Amino acid sequence: MRFGADKYRQWVFILICAIYLALAFAYAILVPPWEAPDEPAHYLYVMQLAERARPPLEPAVRQRDSFCRDYPYLSSNYEWFQPALGYLPAAVIYKTLDILAPGSLPRWIPPLNPQFCSDASTHPNLFTHPSLKVFEVWKNGWGLLVIRIYLSLLGLVVIYATYRIGCICDKNEGWLGIVAAGWVAFLPQFTFVNANARSDTLTNAIAALVFLLAILMQTSPARINKLALGIGVLLGLGLLSKYTFVYIVPVALLAAMLTNPRASRVWLKPATLMVLPALVLVATYYLTFNEARVALTYTFDSMLQVKPNALTWDYVTKIFQPLFVDFFFARFGWANIAVPATWSRVALGGWIIGAMISLTQVWRQRKQPETTILKIIALLSVGIFLAVTGVYRFNLSQFQPQGRFLFPVIVAWAVFGFWGWWQVLSARGKKIVTIAALGFMLAFNLYALLFVLVPAYYK
Repeated sequence: MRFGADKYRQWVFILICAIYLALAFAYAILVPPWEAPDEPAHYLYVMQLAERARPPLEPAVRQRDSFCRDYPYLSSNYEWFQPALGYLPAAVIYKTLDILAPGSLPRWIPPLNPQFCSDASTHPNLFTHPSLKVFEVWKNGWGLLVIRIYLSLLGLVVIYATYRIGCICDKNEGWLGIVAAGWVAFLPQFTFVNANARSDTLTNAIAALVFLLAILMQTSPARINKLALGIGVLLGLGLLSKYTFVYIVPVALLAAMLTNPRASRVWLKPATLMVLPALVLVATYYLTFNEARVALTYTFDSMLQVKPNALTWDYVTKIFQPLFVDFFFARFGWANIAVPATWSRVALGGWIIGAMISLTQVWRQRKQPETTILKIIALLSVGIFLAVTGVYRFNLSQFQPQGRFLFPVIVAWAVFGFWGWWQVLSARGKKIVTIAALGFMLAFNLYALLFVLVPAYYK
């Protein structure tokens, strides 16, 4: 009976992955070229990395006007300061296409649409396109579409890690893994972000694997050192993929400490096994490439300085709505294509209720002799706290309240939002929550895609 239930659950998980791929491919195809946040700059980074086999040089162009009026800046690689590894998968595909089908790769960024600045809702495309018919937009640049589709596959890593962590937290049935994985897979912003050229996709995949291995350290004491070494390699790779990954590092170190909190001699070894490979990878990158050292210096000197007007209550509170509602759940294009906020508010409200139940259950179970599950929940909640704190801190320097910056902890976000329900509901109640949550998120995604995004671009 148990074997049959496991098999059924696995088939449901495979179905979730298949639906995710269908959604991601649809976003990749239906979002016109360059009509995703910063995609031109990310693509230029990929192109320069593929051609030079080195991180890109600092461009001479500086922003002088709003995006929709500043073509010289918008058509430059203004993401040059990011670490290079996050762009490596796309650069490999770019290089392959450059050899096999060079005509498929766009070589320049098209002109800006002059009507965008005056009315971005009526004229949602920031760039001009020869044709805005579904497949004709890719006629002379389908290489970018190939890159988009390829990168979207990395979302499967995040979904798989979420599923595994959910199953670990729900050993009896495993349906917590299904509902958490489906919630992530059907999140509109997650599929949208994964389906365009950028470094977020690899960064989120690496972060998801760090969470999975960190949790396995709590449940598999015989493999602690091997898992710690694997986490160390992942930490190094993640830090070389995108700066937002830095929020994940304390989670990994906490995982080492939680293996035996009262015996520092025991957990110092796995902690060392984490730190050493990460340091070697990061040091090798920055010592090898002068461009990387210049980029890191620029980041500290120019990107992380706190704005004088940021330390006010009004400034801090205006970050909440876009960060946790609009740009976390469903906001497309260059932040100008909005899904009715009711969908996002319902989804956020459901998560908040689930998170509050989880916190209540942690408090009630704090004195139980079996502490493994509480260690896991501690790792998830600390990851969420660090990411939220880090993104808020970044916004004190650069006002970019984009929900995708929280996606390195999306696995923790999903599991933590449902774990509490699984402590108080009957088997029947869990099934109802699973069906309701996945049905709502899938309907949310399909509505956003078919009734908001498609009509905006293809009238």
